[in-house]
Amino acid sequence: MLKETRKFYRKTRLELIRDNPPEGEPPITHIRVFYKEYPRLPAVKLLKREEESEFETLLEMRESRRFFSQEPISFEDLSKVLRSCRIVDVKRSPERRTYPSGGARFPVEMYVLAHNVRGLEEGAYHYNLPKETLELLVKKNLKPLSRVVISPYLENPAVTLVFTSVLSRSEVKYGVRAYPYSLIEAGHMGQNIHLACAEIGIGSCSVSGFVDKVVSDLLDLTEEEIPLYTISFGKPKFIS
Repeated sequence: MLKETRKFYRKTRLELIRDNPPEGEPPITHIRVFYKEYPRLPAVKLLKREEESEFETLLEMRESRRFFSQEPISFEDLSKVLRSCRIVDVKRSPERRTYPSGGARFPVEMYVLAHNVRGLEEGAYHYNLPKETLELLVKKNLKPLSRVVISPYLENPAVTLVFTSVLSRSEVKYGVRAYPYSLIEAGHMGQNIHLACAEIGIGSCSVSGFVDKVVSDLLDLTEEEIPLYTISFGKPKFIS
């Protein structure tokens, strides 16, 4: 990993003991969501949709859910969600996948933290994307670590996906821009995951409230591979 990238990562990662929050009240523009407009300039209105497509329906169904029921998800559903990120043309060099990657360097890896999946033991797995297999790394109940490995603001997910980046794969081509390119790629993959969850009626939520070192130690990551963010999902719990 380039020293500039390592320095930036160390400045942005979450530690167990957080830095003191900034003093003073944040400005209103940091609290409320504002929409940028150019009211004095000409504007062209988009055409209305004549028919609701399946894709547009999925987009509207996607929403962040933070509370999940005790009901497990099936291994079949987990497989469908994971296969939303897959190789679709292995003969092409470099291969074509269901998501874009800067320079087709594919630095992002995926790990599965299985908490409540029918037909799959609890533990941490690496998703071997080319072979479409789950490789067991740690066989244990990971729920006691959920506050630092996932987030203190999620309740009872069945699965958490951890996206990491092996930055050197992209650094050889893009240098320090490999870091933002990895984040963008993980975002592309994440949208696939969310839409796949929406299609089969599973709630999902993206979070980045994990403690980096705990995640790295759990997955036995080298210094060249860093965690980026996570997506948790499961059967939604409806709060009345």
